[in-house]
Amino acid sequence: MNGPALRGGLHRPAFGSIARRFVASAALAGVALLATSGSSAAELADRIGLHEGEGGTTCASYLEGALAWQRSGGDWRDAKGRLHGEQAWASASPSATGAAWDATALVTRWQAEGRRVVGVLLRVQGGGDTMHFHSREAAPADRPMLALEFSDGSREELVPSADTHLDCSTVRALGRSPTLMVSERVASALQFSLPADKPGRQLRRARLLLTVARSHGRASIGLFELAVPGLPGGAALSGLAAAYPGDRGIERDPQVMYAAGFDDGAWQPRFAKGGFGEVKVVADDSARGFRPLVGQALRINLKKGSNYGADLRVNLKDFGGEPDEVYLRYYLRLARDWNPTVDGGKFPGLAGTYNRAGWGGRRSDGSNGWSARGAFARAFPADHPLQGLTQLQTYAYHADMPTDYGELWPWPGALLERERWYCVEQHVKLNRPGAADGELRVWIDGRPSLHRKALRFRRTEALHIEAAWLGIYHGGTATSPHDQHLYIDNVVVARRYIGPMPGAGARAGEGTGR
Repeated sequence: MNGPALRGGLHRPAFGSIARRFVASAALAGVALLATSGSSAAELADRIGLHEGEGGTTCASYLEGALAWQRSGGDWRDAKGRLHGEQAWASASPSATGAAWDATALVTRWQAEGRRVVGVLLRVQGGGDTMHFHSREAAPADRPMLALEFSDGSREELVPSADTHLDCSTVRALGRSPTLMVSERVASALQFSLPADKPGRQLRRARLLLTVARSHGRASIGLFELAVPGLPGGAALSGLAAAYPGDRGIERDPQVMYAAGFDDGAWQPRFAKGGFGEVKVVADDSARGFRPLVGQALRINLKKGSNYGADLRVNLKDFGGEPDEVYLRYYLRLARDWNPTVDGGKFPGLAGTYNRAGWGGRRSDGSNGWSARGAFARAFPADHPLQGLTQLQTYAYHADMPTDYGELWPWPGALLERERWYCVEQHVKLNRPGAADGELRVWIDGRPSLHRKALRFRRTEALHIEAAWLGIYHGGTATSPHDQHLYIDNVVVARRYIGPMPGAGARAGEGTGR
């Protein structure tokens, strides 16, 4: 593997915006919404609400490019707690002017659970005509309302904090439309912020009130609880690293092919070198919010006006041969100045390009090469609920890719803060030639994020897992708009699941600078 075989190359622009157009098709059951040390899982969950603008709620996604619905057109729980069940909390047949649903039981349950940011989904039941209601963008008198009446005689009238309809005939977010559509094929979602409890005040009645904008007949519309995909999280899965605190001695494990901690100069000659930006081993970089994980770390700068951060490769033929299944784990920390506002880019992953195909528009056909690099999306807009977090994903070249450029598979719930260490692990199992049984799995801090099956990376036995590709690249073709740094530490390549280092979660928490 010589020359530019694993370099970023030229890619079509707007890498981050393209990411918003793709969502993981794998089922999200059991997917963790990743807690961070600076934000608890509950705090992060409070941030994740419906969004009406760019990167917002669509037919395919709760938040485009970050959290996909389990079922196109939205997810819900019924009155018996069943996902996609049919027992509505209430039903209503709108009149010529409006509709009202008795939401008392549902709101009472939310209060008992201490919920504050809540959502409902309105669905036509048993067939019916299309209804159009005024949305929160309408005139004040016509807006949707959750009307609350309390035992002390007080009332509160809540306007949605966000609302939208989930029309699968378009990929756009429709939350800024003046109307909400409800039909046999289209559901509407509304989000409210409930008031804080007051001593001695109990809820007596809750009603959801909508005003009809226009209708084409009649329909029975059910009220369901909106289900947020990707919740809750699970316990971290330990692996072979559990036996090696701080990764000390892990390189001697018989399952480990390669390990680098950057605490001495021995790591450098073991990497194959490609194109570089600014790469430096550091023990202190407090101005950028750095705190060590274990000793020194590799600092990489995506320099202003450049695409290249680093292009380091572990050629696996030099470390026991080219396998058909392998795990790559590394620790990642985004610096205080990390902010990819112009475009997304590429992160470390696994590949078998053989200097022929699998990067830079060199399309994979199953016989010439493949890759499954990590990637990062462009920063969320300023008004987005996930603003300030970085969405991770896979940028894949495979035998069934639909275009000449890689396909983006977001990692559900992989939303990273700055100034915090994360354990990132990827697993590739190549398919048998002639079969679609390849797999890609991802864990963040030991919690499952993505699992794609039935993949075809190759059609020939000549392709294997050639390299662990530690490439950091900005774009697409767009260059970095400013210097922005990240840190990598404790890289391990192994034949079995590696997992987080013991106690690394505590060290990660110490590294937030909060």
